[in-house]
Amino acid sequence: MCGRFTSATDADDLVRFFAVEERKAAELPSSWNVAPTTEVYAVAEHDARRTLVSFRWGLVPHWADDPRIGSKLINARAETVASKPAFRDSLARRRCLIPADGFYEWQRQADGTRIPYFVRRVDGAPMALAGLWASWRDKGAQEPEWLRTCAIVTTNANDSLRPLHQRMPVVLEADAWDLWLDRDVSDADALTALLLPADDDVVTAHRVSTDVNNVRNDHPGLVEPSSAA
Repeated sequence: MCGRFTSATDADDLVRFFAVEERKAAELPSSWNVAPTTEVYAVAEHDARRTLVSFRWGLVPHWADDPRIGSKLINARAETVASKPAFRDSLARRRCLIPADGFYEWQRQADGTRIPYFVRRVDGAPMALAGLWASWRDKGAQEPEWLRTCAIVTTNANDSLRPLHQRMPVVLEADAWDLWLDRDVSDADALTALLLPADDDVVTAHRVSTDVNNVRNDHPGLVEPSSAA
């Protein structure tokens, strides 16, 4: 799964890196400990233009009665994303890239404790995590406002990360971005074919401090290698 990630790259740099044609997102604070229900940057297609927007992390399907369901839908499994009711509509029409400087995974020990690791691209570039988004509004409200939310697609971990955790977010390479974002494409087979583990030489991981376990801790030191034995 993916339960925390980092987002510290400036929005203007994201616009350049992802070849964004229009920016609609307001400036978001840098975070080295992004947690579910946080507002995050995303790259999506709107009016046939690649656009930088922001969504709340934790997908709320359009048919949901209560937006609190989003806290349980932060990840979508690649194996079932085309069939699960919470995600299948978004796969067909509402896909996005979620920029991340890296993400955290926890390795479970024999005694039940979990050791955190930070995973980043070897080349230091931002990651393009495969994402889905949805729009929801309270039909019972007099003047309902749209709530736009997202989820990160996960797949089986690659060989290098499997000792840490059995799952990892899908990291899309640049040659897959156009297809993933194209809202005219709805072929589930073509889309799910993109949802593969990153190659082992694309990502690297190192152990970090358990300070990351507390969401109130949010500073650059969280991604620094831990001196713990």
